Order: sequence, then C-alpha cells, then structure tokens
Amino acid sequence: MSGYSVDQSVIERIRQTARRVFRLWDQGLCPGGQVQVRLKGQIVYDQCFGYANLEHQVKIGPDTAFHAASVSKQTTVLCALLLARQGKLDIDQDIRRYIGDLVGFEEPVSVRDMMNNVSGIRDQWELLMMQGVRIDDVITMADSKRVIANQAALNFPPQSRYLYSNSNFTLLAEIIQRVSGRTFPQIAREMIFEPLGMDHTCIRESFRQIVPGAAYSYADNGQGDFSYHPLNYAAYGATSMNITAGDLMKLLDHYRNPALCPAETIELMKTRPVLADGQPSPYGAGLMLGDYKGRPYLEHGGSDAAFRAHMMQFYQDDLDVAILANTQNTNVSWAARQLACAALGLPEDQAPEDLLQPAPQRDPAGLYWRREEPGISLLELCRRADGALTLGREENAPALRHIEGNCWQVGYLEEYLYIEEEALTRRTAAGVGRLTRANLSPQPEERLLDCEGRYQSDELETYYDVIEDQGRLRLRHFRHGEIPLIPIGRDCYALWLGGWPVSLAFLRGSGARAIGMTLSGGRALDVGFSKE
Repeated sequence: MSGYSVDQSVIERIRQTARRVFRLWDQGLCPGGQVQVRLKGQIVYDQCFGYANLEHQVKIGPDTAFHAASVSKQTTVLCALLLARQGKLDIDQDIRRYIGDLVGFEEPVSVRDMMNNVSGIRDQWELLMMQGVRIDDVITMADSKRVIANQAALNFPPQSRYLYSNSNFTLLAEIIQRVSGRTFPQIAREMIFEPLGMDHTCIRESFRQIVPGAAYSYADNGQGDFSYHPLNYAAYGATSMNITAGDLMKLLDHYRNPALCPAETIELMKTRPVLADGQPSPYGAGLMLGDYKGRPYLEHGGSDAAFRAHMMQFYQDDLDVAILANTQNTNVSWAARQLACAALGLPEDQAPEDLLQPAPQRDPAGLYWRREEPGISLLELCRRADGALTLGREENAPALRHIEGNCWQVGYLEEYLYIEEEALTRRTAAGVGRLTRANLSPQPEERLLDCEGRYQSDELETYYDVIEDQGRLRLRHFRHGEIPLIPIGRDCYALWLGGWPVSLAFLRGSGARAIGMTLSGGRALDVGFSKE
C-alpha cells in the first residue's frame, strides 16, 4: 500500500513476539534462521538469528540460502501453469500423455489432480522407506521415479479424497522437463527466479551441488546439544529449492501483484477442489488454504532433515510472513501464526489448562500410540542407566524434565507430556494429542506362529521376515534390522520403520492362516505383501 506507514506500536508488538518465539535461536553458538514480516507493503520485521555453520562459526545473514523443503512445491506448480499458458501442457490431461512409462495403475489421473494432491498416488518417501531406503541415504530422481512407477494401485480413487503426496510433484517436475526439453532447475530459474529477481534462489539437483551461502542442517536434542543432520537428496519438484527469506517475499508479492502471469493463474492456485464428501480440500495447487481467526490465508510449510520453512500470506490483510530455519527446535508454522496475531492485533492461541493431574504411580516408561486418519503416532519413553526419563532410546534422546504433578517438559523445548497411568497427552506449539500406552503382554502363541514367514512385495522389490519371540512378533529386514511389532488391535500392529511410524495388518485366508500383510504410513496406504 503506497504511502502507508505502519504504527510503531504494531512494529514493537511484532518485535516482542519474535523475541519470545525465537528465543532458542539466540543462545550463543547455535543454529537459527531468517524471519521477515511485511505489512501493508512495508517490511516491519527483518531479522537473522544464529549460525549457518557451527563448525566454522559462520553467522546467518540476509544472503544465507536455506533448503526450503516442501515450500518448493508452489514453484513446481507455477512452472507447470506458465507452460500451460504457452500451450505446452494441458493440466486436465491424463498424465499418461506425458509420462506413460511411469504409470503402473489403471485409473486416469490428471496433471491438475497431482497439483491439488487429490491424485491418490502414494508418497515416494514412505514407499522408499518401506523398500529399505533410509531417509539419510542418497536419494535420486531415478530412485523416486522407479518406486512410483512400480505402484500398481492408488491410495484411493482420484479426486475422492485429499492426501498429501510428494510423488505428485516429482512426477510434475518430470512432465515439465519432458514438455520443455530442459531440466526443471533450468526452467524454474528462467521462468520464475530470474524474472522476479530472486537472485539467491535455485533448485538443487544434486547433493554434490555447491549452493553459495548455504546453511547447514543441525538437529537440537532439546538440551542445547546440536548434531549435524545431513540431507542427501538429489531429487526435486517436491523439494530442493534453496532460498532466502527476502526471495521468498518476492514470490509472495507475486501472488498479490502477478508479473509472470494473469491474476487468473494465481486464482487457480488458490482454488480448492471439492471432494467426494462435498467438502473443499484444504489444498489448492501447490498451496495450503484456510481461515485463521476469521482471516483467509494461503501458506506452505516444509521439513527435511533439520531444515524448517514456512511462508504465509493473509491476502485480505496485506500481511506476509516468511520463516526459514536450519534447526527443528521451533515450530515455524506456529511461529508464523504468532507473528500474524501480533501484526493484526489478534489474540494468541491459549494452551489448555486442565491437563495437570497428580503424578502417576506407574513408571511412565513405555510405548504410547494413537491411531490417526490415515496414519499413526508413536512415542517411546525410556529409562537411562542413570534413571533419567528420555523421549526415545537414541543416544542423544532428550531428557524429560519433571515440572509438577504429571507434567514433564521435553528438554527446553515448547513440548510437554502430561502422563497418566495408561495414557499421555502431548502438548506442543502445534496442538494437543492423546496417546494410549501400548499393551505389550505376550499374545497367544498359536496365532503368532501362523504369522511367521517371509512376505514379498513385487512393487517394492523387497521382502520382510516375520518371526515370533517369546509371545511377541518382530519384523526383520536386511536394511532396517529387527523391529518389534506393537499390538494395537487384532492382527494389527504399529512399528517404527526407518524412524517413521507405520501400521501393519496381517491378512488371513479362509483357513484363518496369514496369507499376506499390508503396510500403511500416513501417505502410502495398504501396500501389499504376499506370504511365500
């Protein structure tokens, strides 16, 4: 808004909120991030926190580039729409027209379905993890395309449901390459980054590629101990955009004042498809859309390794927020909302106050789970040799600090566990979730013995062995090792697979013997295995 000056009291309110929200990024030699807030066309907050490289003590500055993870997806969609305007791509065509060699399922899926995350195509990261790839392995475009192409079934019929899937945008980038005759990183640079003056932005196409001024990724164990968290992706479309907060603001400005396309193209990105239940999807084309405290917004977040990114635009209020981080210790989606509340004079979300109870008599250590739609959540509380209670069994797992009664804090993070005899409630900046303590009592041996054997998936080109040990089942894989199965229902189990929570269900034939099993993550459902 030309000539408008934001009141100084509003700016001071934003500064105070930022000091509180980003306090963990201002603790000496620590990772941190970049934060920008623009209100009524005026940058009212612009701050860099922490270090881009702890080993060499390189501070984060305005030109430091961050891996933005899934924030990249909007760039992929915008490239596709610009090519569509040139007549090189029809977003309502079945994707077989462009990448028929990568389609193994029967249902027709359009380019638009993929942009809207309503295609039903299973997520590549979860498929790769089920296959035996670990998330810190080198993962190439060829790896992603192969595991997607092998899938003979979808999660659900196209357009019937919304389910976020990275595969959609990997395939979209491949389509862009084929119809343009150039690599996707080249197309993004030529069609978006250079015209918008995004001089510090690129699509990283190889983990070997040097990105000028790039921040490194560091995991915080909740106690101020940082470890390098490498990111070895050589895949793009769904991820791998490296960008600064200043350049991200240029992209947000383009949504308000389109320079590369007509306003109708941006409106298409903001259009939410209607699903089979008659409700609008929360996802447009490369953008999440919603309403916060009566204010409509568009946004997207990103999370890879310890990198975190979030951009948010309240388009009726002329408010933009861009946050990039090289550590996971602050929830950047929540942070963006707190800054928005400060900028717009809205009340902040209040934490629930009725969770405190007397301390449980039973030792809190154990496994806890919650079934979600469509995934599952798992937590494990462990006792170290020195008696400390930790969240997880890893060597650097954060210790829980007893606050009072049944309340424990996870290190110094904004994460609290309210533990009862048979359950716990987890409160984070993102919200509250209740988990049930898993029953690990031995199960009837004869039924477990029916499940023993080797289970093969031709689609994933891998197998798992199920073994019984003292009334409990374990899964064995040549890459993942031995994994305990946590019973959560009849013939249904939860497990950690490559660090991801997964559910397993055994399938039984007419003779009541196990004849197969399925694995389901949050974004790859009912992946089938047959028993040999």
